[in-house]
Amino acid sequence: MKKFSKLVALGLSLTVGAALAGPADNSVVIGASQEPRLIGGDFLSVISSQSIKVEVEKFLFAPLYATNTESDLVPVLATEVPTVANRRIRVTEVRPGVRRAEIDVTLKEGLKWSDGNNLTTDDVAFYFEVAKTPGMPLPNPDFFDRANVRVRDARNFTLVLEPAFYYDTTVTIGDSGFMAPSHIMRQAWNQVAAQARTLDPKTNAQRLTEIFTGFFQQFGSNQAINAGRMVYSGPFRVTRWVSNNTIDMARNANFTAIVPAGGAANYAQRVQYRIIQNTNSLLVAILGGSIDATSTVALTLDQALSPQLRSRAPGRFNIYAVAGPIWEHIDIAKFPNVERTRQLTLDDPRTRQALLLALNRDAWVQSFFQGAEPVAHSFVAPSNPLFSDAATKYPYNPERARQLLAAVGWRPGSDGILTRNGVRFELELTTTAGNSIRERTQQLFIEQWRQVGIAVKVSNAPSAVVFDSAFINRGSEGKWQMFMFAWVNSLAERGQLFQSRDLNTNTDNIPTAANNFAGQNIGFWKNDEFDRVTSQAAVEFDPERRKQLMARAQAIWAEELPALPLRYRSNPLVIRTGLVNYVNATYSGGNGYIGWNAWEIGWASRGARASIDYSKVSAAREIK
Repeated sequence: MKKFSKLVALGLSLTVGAALAGPADNSVVIGASQEPRLIGGDFLSVISSQSIKVEVEKFLFAPLYATNTESDLVPVLATEVPTVANRRIRVTEVRPGVRRAEIDVTLKEGLKWSDGNNLTTDDVAFYFEVAKTPGMPLPNPDFFDRANVRVRDARNFTLVLEPAFYYDTTVTIGDSGFMAPSHIMRQAWNQVAAQARTLDPKTNAQRLTEIFTGFFQQFGSNQAINAGRMVYSGPFRVTRWVSNNTIDMARNANFTAIVPAGGAANYAQRVQYRIIQNTNSLLVAILGGSIDATSTVALTLDQALSPQLRSRAPGRFNIYAVAGPIWEHIDIAKFPNVERTRQLTLDDPRTRQALLLALNRDAWVQSFFQGAEPVAHSFVAPSNPLFSDAATKYPYNPERARQLLAAVGWRPGSDGILTRNGVRFELELTTTAGNSIRERTQQLFIEQWRQVGIAVKVSNAPSAVVFDSAFINRGSEGKWQMFMFAWVNSLAERGQLFQSRDLNTNTDNIPTAANNFAGQNIGFWKNDEFDRVTSQAAVEFDPERRKQLMARAQAIWAEELPALPLRYRSNPLVIRTGLVNYVNATYSGGNGYIGWNAWEIGWASRGARASIDYSKVSAAREIK
């Protein structure tokens, strides 16, 4: 499945032969524009879920299973991926519409932490004990409300989930370690847990949060890491962390879960994250040759596309634009109680189809992003195995847009703007003020809509305003008509953003006064068949049947078009020529992270063997 749009792929140059040989100490220097608040000790991401934190930890902590460039799970610490076919997943219907999943996991033999202590199911039990403590301020409480673990012996445990959803067998267990070093953290945790038991979570939430965050900081802060208080299960361990400067890592000799071809000695022995928060300075460092590769949190796309960088690329490095899971779109408020919605026929799918047909999105991504970002056609990303290419698409066709608008009853006025029942077709488009890409996009789209008789004016505000619940969740009060922003897509995509009921809570998912404006279906769209098939897909454990259900959901969505899909954002990745297996994809490592395969990153000149062929995982596109 294709994940990349390759921007630059140029041949070797004799002038940089020394650089291609690889560094004498077999190291890799990665440039990043952000620094983690903590590393490792905050294993539940209670304090921080920064992207840079997650990425750095890919080098330090191994998961049970990793998501590769093809969005498939591969075993890392576990012996094999559980499936229904190999009987490591057992699904039972416990009551109508509710299923229990039991997932058997076996750890590989001889696993150790970086200090040489055995890594066992005691570490799994400890992880869940901490996570399920009452009052723990978890970013994903739903999972731990549904999950329990049964330890059978030192290498075998069963994860029990009720209610269970299909993504528990893929996304939930993918890229999750589900373990923490009990031998390092247990003593401190026992003291914290004893203190927490004296407090009622309902009346002491803030105090409990302070207690728990203090515990995690004991093991994850800069001071704790440099004092050697944390141990690691992955291919690397931290040797030094200089705040606002560098994070140095060395090969973990006790990581034996996966041995790359030819032996670990042929691959990178040291990794350094170099923190350069000013991205212009980071670009200078890349051009100067002191950076071997960039983090997924590094340059902006326009910097990666700059002539300055591309002109220096030949023979030195390749530049890729990696399609990410972030979906840029325009949501449309369709609340039937809002008179203006009915007047503008925004509740009619033909009007929404016309709005999209009037936009030349292919020319837009070519002009603004030099083709590095793909046009979106659905709420499901093309790199998601659930994506259906059969759903209706809306290529640029202003004449068809005019026909649809005429069918709804709109007629051109004297100034070319459409009118219907005495109402001019005048819309408001909102986005985040100060976001230059979005604001430039607005102007382009406004002109294209005018060509089919629709007048659109800008109504922008700062992100702190538009993403406040008093705005984004108040479509039913007529706060907005069209809103350009982004959602993060997931391999677990189930149409949650457009369902009228929340699957996990069975409560309203459309924000209105009746539910205190809660829910993610902010534009109001209700389709009974869509709700039904996506709800069925969420508990369907047969992969083919699930794909069929989600294909039907996408067909319904494309016909009704509750939102206008625009593009999938791409992240630039700069890689020095000769560095192999430094690669990411839309969902690799969880959500497009590099480092998910840290054990096999290295220099070809030092004996590292390329296990990933970029040409086979990328849609090659050279920018001249």
